[in-house]
Formats: sequence, C-alpha cells, structure tokens
Amino acid sequence: MDLQVVCPESGEFDGQAAYVALPATTGEMGVLPRHASEICTLRPGYVRISEQRMGTTDRVIAVDEGYAEITADRVIILTERAQDMARVDRAEVNDRLSGLQNRLEACAPDDARRAYLLSEIAWCKLLLAYKG
Repeated sequence: MDLQVVCPESGEFDGQAAYVALPATTGEMGVLPRHASEICTLRPGYVRISEQRMGTTDRVIAVDEGYAEITADRVIILTERAQDMARVDRAEVNDRLSGLQNRLEACAPDDARRAYLLSEIAWCKLLLAYKG
C-alpha cells in the first residue's frame, strides 16, 4: 500500500509499506492493505513501517499530533512535524533540550512563550525516548 507522512515543513516518507503501526489516540493501530476506510487522530509517538512484510520494522518515524486517513490501498498521515528516527542526532537534540529548558526557567509564569517552549521540550523528549 502507499504510505505518505506529510508535515508543513516536508514530506518525511512517501513510499510503499506492507504494514504500518500508528500511534492513534485510542491506542496503537495496525494497518494492512485492504484495511477498512477511516480517519483517526494521532497522538505524539512513533509510526513503525514494515516495507516488505509484517513482523519487521524497517523504519520508525516520530510524529506529533495529527490525523491519518486510511483507505484500502493508501495511508496518509498529516502531522505538525515528523522525523525519521534513523536521522536523529541525539547529542544535538540533548543540546536543544537543555537550551529550551533554560529558556523556560527564565520565563515568567504568565509568559505566552511558555506554551511554545513546553511543546518543543515535549518533542525533544519524544525523540530521545526512542530506544530502537
């Protein structure tokens, strides 16, 4: 089946998949070809992609909140951001996380930037939590 992972900044994945596991808000959801059509909401987590056959994981992509549109032969994931875990530089993410936490500590409790900083910190922690 066709799989696309799309975010405003880029298309993180566009290719074929034999199986996809999605971090749906109702729990992890597996999708095989000829799946019933549906739209589901996604929570921040990891999309696991099996390119050749179910039971293997060829790629893992971290995603933020979003939606997945599933049809019999296609899955389209729309998310605010996505990152192929094979391309994550953990040292760089750790440095970014440290800087964000310092900026958050310097913010007043009513500072409007807190929400942005908290969102960025959560994203960095998601990238670092993957143990693949």
